[in-house]
Amino acid sequence: MMHRRLIMCFAVVALLVPSTFTHAGTQAQVKGSVTDLAGQPIVGAAVIITTPQLTTYKKEIKTNKRGEFQFLILDATRTYDMRIEAEGYQGQERTFKVGVGSTDNFFEFTLQTVGQAAAAAGRQQLEQPGYKEIEEGKKLLRAGDAEGARVKFAEAVAAKPDLFEARVYLADACYEAGDMEGALAAARDCLAEDPESSECLAIAANASGEIGDETAQADYMARYRELNPDDPTVLFNEAAIFLNNLDDAGAQPLLERCLSADPEHPECNFEYGMLLLRLGDMEGAKQHLQKYLEVAPDGPLAATAEETIKYL
Repeated sequence: MMHRRLIMCFAVVALLVPSTFTHAGTQAQVKGSVTDLAGQPIVGAAVIITTPQLTTYKKEIKTNKRGEFQFLILDATRTYDMRIEAEGYQGQERTFKVGVGSTDNFFEFTLQTVGQAAAAAGRQQLEQPGYKEIEEGKKLLRAGDAEGARVKFAEAVAAKPDLFEARVYLADACYEAGDMEGALAAARDCLAEDPESSECLAIAANASGEIGDETAQADYMARYRELNPDDPTVLFNEAAIFLNNLDDAGAQPLLERCLSADPEHPECNFEYGMLLLRLGDMEGAKQHLQKYLEVAPDGPLAATAEETIKYL
């Protein structure tokens, strides 16, 4: 009986041994490191290994204090995906396949912070057609060269017709260059793409007014006001209508809303100060007239504000 048991045990071992050696023969060792752009190790980064050939397979380990990791692949006949994740860094993924039985597999990962990755993406985008011309046009516009900027923005539209930002900048540059017909045409082109573009509605309204098309101006302004009911400029223009008709009661709430939206709006501060003066609030009037001088010391109403304050 004992003899029979031993024979059975040997038989089981004989069956298991070939299977064990066959499985070991498909293994491979993988090592690697994770560092930042300065070459410093990233400790505790997650190393996640999966394979599309076996959806239930997933292995996850962490980098050690030297930013290094290692793991054993039991079946190196498959292709694997390795993803590296670390808090504050942009993740990185790599597909790999190593040789069966190999032990010299070493993978290096260099991670960028989220901010570094965004900056790099921004720089890369600026080199793309359309974006490059926009950036050049913006520099020219800031330098006061509206005509040069207009040329660049037109090039941007031609290079990338679906780049909406380029159309907005083109309309603005045309207006700044004094080409009202061009500004209106560019604004209309912009509005054909986005009827609710506040920037293009404002340019279209202003350009129409400069050309003398009051009907178009009124239409664009109505559309702009509907989309931007609390825009300080809109509120001031509406208040101005009441002020011109000597209706302080109608103008007051509009001026207050204007200052609530933009406490440093020059014209709203001046007109509200004068309105308070007419209402007998000397201290309030002085405060807003002084605010006007603070934000617009060389403004067209500065002399009037200074003279009025002398009597308060």
